[in-house]
Amino acid sequence: MNSDSGRPPIPLWLLASPYVLSFAALMFTSRTVRKAMFLPIASLVIRITTIGMPAGACPIASALVLQRFTMCDLLLLTDSHAELHLVGQSAPSAGSLPLFARAKWVVHLLTSPRLIGWTNEPTTGALPPRPTETSRMRFAATQIAYLALHLLTMNVLGISMRLSPSFSRDGPGLAGGGWGRRSVDVLQYYGVVWSAISIPHRVAVLVLLGTGRWMPCDLPPMFAPLGNAYTLRRFWGNMHHQTLRRVVTSHANFVSQKLLHFPRQDRFSACVQLYTAFFESGAIHHWAEYMIMPLDNFGLLACGSMKFFLLQAAGIHCEDIMISAARRMGWRVNAESARSRRALRVIGCIYVWQWFTWCVPINVDPPVRIGMIENGLRVTIIQDLCKFVGKGCYIPT
Repeated sequence: MNSDSGRPPIPLWLLASPYVLSFAALMFTSRTVRKAMFLPIASLVIRITTIGMPAGACPIASALVLQRFTMCDLLLLTDSHAELHLVGQSAPSAGSLPLFARAKWVVHLLTSPRLIGWTNEPTTGALPPRPTETSRMRFAATQIAYLALHLLTMNVLGISMRLSPSFSRDGPGLAGGGWGRRSVDVLQYYGVVWSAISIPHRVAVLVLLGTGRWMPCDLPPMFAPLGNAYTLRRFWGNMHHQTLRRVVTSHANFVSQKLLHFPRQDRFSACVQLYTAFFESGAIHHWAEYMIMPLDNFGLLACGSMKFFLLQAAGIHCEDIMISAARRMGWRVNAESARSRRALRVIGCIYVWQWFTWCVPINVDPPVRIGMIENGLRVTIIQDLCKFVGKGCYIPT
């Protein structure tokens, strides 16, 4: 892997080492040994950080940093063998499973960040509804259609973003454009994020369907419908992907209940958990962003992810206060007509959109200035088709 960040390339064995050690750590039956295994895993991620990555490798950097925080949860904060159980698991602890069965259990755990199929799966409506389709063939056809749509979306938005000066390395950034352009640019950026996360998930769903061991009802989508995002809390806690939910809530509960000893239902506990969860999410993204920053003219403070995610916690906190105040004054949305509820939800979605129009540049502009968009993954289906048209057809790649 060649780096354009002023750092030497990273050996592939070093990139794979945190995952190999994570698997090995969870195979040990002794909790003391599992805890001790966290140190080499964290050290490897720190070592990779000192080497750095090119701007186009941001997804790899994010995955590595997330693995470090995930293993902190599974090895230090949680007795994963005793507390996490697959649905239908007869053994009281993963440590009592035979070696091969325990290896399968570990693979399930490391590939199930949302804990789907586990007794610990979130039950508060945080995950999108499970599909009701019963035919594997029809469900697979639907996934293929969505996969094609995501790829086409990535292609179209990739073209439009490369034509926009806001996403150019030498451009003004998202913050440098007028509010109208900025609003459109934020939608484009989230469309790429949505598709880039959904594509590997759709592929994984098709692979799992092909094994014959999973039904469509076992494979909920990665994102809930956009119509659910009519408040900031619902955007982050319901509509957006929930792959970080387990790791951030585990750390948040540890800080609130074990360090500060707040009661579980206490309002101060909820506030501490909110800010801790977004602080950790900010730390994950900030760390990964730092890994792709060049050494010559960027430092840790040049990244914007921590500020962005702490702003989300503050925004949700203020939003909760305003909604609570409205309810105390007797305003009940559920008491209104269906048309009024729909109108209020549309207004809420526009408010969320404009909130992100204001704050997303804080997070996106620093990576854009080092070429994250220009050097990122490209889908060129339309460009490849245009090659058959002739020299008169030019679409930037």
